[in-house]
Amino acid sequence: MENKLMEMKSFREIRGQEAAIGFLKKAISNDKIATAYLFTGIKGIGKSSTALAFALSLNCSNPVDNDGCRECQSCRRMINGNHPDLLIIDLREKKDSIAIEQIRDINREISFPPALDGYRVIIIKSAEKMTVEAANAFLKTLEEPPSNNIFILNAADTGQLLPTIISRCQKIYFRPINEREIEEFLINNNDVDEARAKIAARLSEGSIGQAKIFAQDDFFSDRIDWITMLHNVITSPFASLFDIAQKFINKGNPKDNRMNLMLRVWRSLYRDMLLIKYGGLQDFIINFDFKEQLESSSSAFTIDGLLQSISIIVRAERDLMANLNVLFLIERSLFALKRVVNSA
Repeated sequence: MENKLMEMKSFREIRGQEAAIGFLKKAISNDKIATAYLFTGIKGIGKSSTALAFALSLNCSNPVDNDGCRECQSCRRMINGNHPDLLIIDLREKKDSIAIEQIRDINREISFPPALDGYRVIIIKSAEKMTVEAANAFLKTLEEPPSNNIFILNAADTGQLLPTIISRCQKIYFRPINEREIEEFLINNNDVDEARAKIAARLSEGSIGQAKIFAQDDFFSDRIDWITMLHNVITSPFASLFDIAQKFINKGNPKDNRMNLMLRVWRSLYRDMLLIKYGGLQDFIINFDFKEQLESSSSAFTIDGLLQSISIIVRAERDLMANLNVLFLIERSLFALKRVVNSA
């Protein structure tokens, strides 16, 4: 179980989630705290930050507008990562699921009252990654929860959670963050120039966490390589596709996040070409710094071909989440994308 020094924000520091935060603050004000909450929404939009801010506020001795004061003993202990009543469950290193042993650890903890006078808050990050055994064990915990224990489940995909777990939680939806808000955040907090901030915000699909990644120098360097790679797929013969796939695999660890990021960039490129093909809507192009190349490449496609290409990439993104072999996945995708060009 994890409870270490971490970035602990207050409600007032979290951007773009006014509705979710307002709901939680009202629950505190009315003293109507649920036993279990399900925070749902895409990655990188503040679910974990809000869960921590909620824990901070619930146990604060001197709350201000139902927000943690950050100065009392409870707040300081949470901020310093040594509060006995804040428990965080996450994927263990090199693991892709939450194991039943981690749920048993929770059950051992909650068999005793909270160490201090307030609430014990248990945050389960990536809750949809619980194994079947872990989910069933956790369901039993929710059926008879001890008093003064609050569970917060964070999940990007509630479709992977047991319906019986969902039904026992107060569900709170976290919306994607406005593109302009993300731009301003990157410019003001990450010292990113306006053009790069705009591209990163558009690629992020509403996630500040993703936008931070997309604004980094390494990503922008890789992005140029990936755009060149896709151009080569479109223009080169079938026989060269094996080499293109192998060069991508050789450049980094196939288990890292590069494949997912590359697919996101490729999907954005086909989307941009679709906008160009339809005519107009130029202000909505994501990769506006490659506009001339996109205009040239779009001539190789029909509108149906571009839609089909986007579907190929979406399937690859889904299969990547299912841990399909990366080399096989990229080879299959490249050949499928190339066939679309040849059929145009």
